[in-house]
Amino acid sequence: MFPSPSLPAATVPLDRAGILVGSFLLLLVGAEVFTNGVEWLGQRLGISESATGSILAALGTALPETLIPVIAILQGGSAADDIGVGAILGAPLLLATVAMFLVGASAYLFAGRREADEAVRYPPESTERDLSVFLFAYVLAVAAAFVPSHLVSVGIAVVLVGLYAVYVHRSVRSGDLVDGDDMDDHYLGKIVERGLGAAGIESERDNGSDPHSLLVGLQTLLALGFIVLGAQLFVTEIEFFSETVLSVPAAVVSLLLAPLATELPETFNSVLWMARGSDTLALGNITGAMVFQSTIPVTLGILFTSWDLSLQWGTTGFLNALSAVLALVSAGLVYRRVRSADGRELRPAPFLLGGVLYVGFVAFALYAVLVLGASTV
Repeated sequence: MFPSPSLPAATVPLDRAGILVGSFLLLLVGAEVFTNGVEWLGQRLGISESATGSILAALGTALPETLIPVIAILQGGSAADDIGVGAILGAPLLLATVAMFLVGASAYLFAGRREADEAVRYPPESTERDLSVFLFAYVLAVAAAFVPSHLVSVGIAVVLVGLYAVYVHRSVRSGDLVDGDDMDDHYLGKIVERGLGAAGIESERDNGSDPHSLLVGLQTLLALGFIVLGAQLFVTEIEFFSETVLSVPAAVVSLLLAPLATELPETFNSVLWMARGSDTLALGNITGAMVFQSTIPVTLGILFTSWDLSLQWGTTGFLNALSAVLALVSAGLVYRRVRSADGRELRPAPFLLGGVLYVGFVAFALYAVLVLGASTV
């Protein structure tokens, strides 16, 4: 085994702590503005509510965590491979456990203001499709780490990209159009209306309740900018504090802390949608992101990193493999419950199990680092 890392006493710089808090608030604001913008974007593009959550919301909020391994791979360096692999594997773990937990917890927390009370309403076809694609794709991705042939690994990567393309095509063709009457006024449109009113200009349309398509696109892009900037700042500061104050391995930082920061948009968006009773968008945002994370980023990992998943005890590769197994277990439990429900409303309990699995993983990761001195091989 490896020696346990020490935890040196360090003074926390106030300016870095301020940036950390500020980046977190920027993520919150970006998530709120994005949820509003992407609902209107889906309505303007004429695609279904389930596709709006599974594709538009999921792709947009997946950008921050996808950029981390890309940047790490491009920059290179001694820790680049560890950061890339950890960030890629950490995202599905967070989505399948913590994000699912928050769906169930939000159903309980906001029961008094929701039409469905504590029940979780979902589109059976798209939810089953998302979870089944995730389970199939992620099993393939994990298997790629253990096959001896590089050619087979490349073949798996090609299959994963093709699988996501088919998934997007089927998602866009399914479901019903988002109803504009059920959505909140467009934020940027309301600001424009107030500005025109203050200037004494009479508008031909109410851009709050019927925003121009340019305003819809602009707000969505601005919100994405907030999310990407906030996530990048948050990850930078988290890594600084981890390395300076805690001295933990880069692989563990990228597996636990980086995804925790970059997956905040998905979790915040889904909590906001659950509070508003938009369960389809809330759940589709998470399951759609899970499909994306189990296909496109893992393809980058298979092709351009060591894709370090191993069964060797006391290594970060073992932690990586365990994170993948727990993500599959958590998603599998929800998938089994969705199928057995046969379209009926779900109780929040199956979603809450993900939180238990994640807490257990964090506890083991801390044990592996502090007691076993886990390191890369």
